[in-house]
Amino acid sequence: MIRNNINGDFSIIKKISELKPGAFININWDTKKLMLPYSLRQDYISFTDRKWEWSYQLNREGYPNINNPSLSELLPSGEIKTHFCELEDKSSNS
Repeated sequence: MIRNNINGDFSIIKKISELKPGAFININWDTKKLMLPYSLRQDYISFTDRKWEWSYQLNREGYPNINNPSLSELLPSGEIKTHFCELEDKSSNS
């Protein structure tokens, strides 16, 4: 879930175009609970705490590919490990 933080008012972002400086993303994955701040990057939208990075690549038109995010982890050795992400189909969970 992505939220904007404007003077302590945390509003949920419904469209990526609503993203503002100070935004952050909450990720619950495996046994990890991450809260990553928005980080300005060229060619992709990124949320990072410098150990973990959640990102969306931008296409040629400048729009993010929200169906194909990536999660990267900086390991103690300095190596970067990429975790491949798949969207969960919530309609099949009924």
